[in-house]
Amino acid sequence: MVRMPTALIEALDEARRAEEDLPSRPELIRRIVEEWAAGRRGQ
Repeated sequence: MVRMPTALIEALDEARRAEEDLPSRPELIRRIVEEWAAGRRGQ
């Protein structure tokens, strides 16, 4: 479990609602990390 400030949780929830499939918070975080890692590989 990762502790996050309320503002960050609210931002994640807002981002979740923007997705077509409404992912869970952990799923959205996985997607964000995967995007970040793919970007790092492309450098």
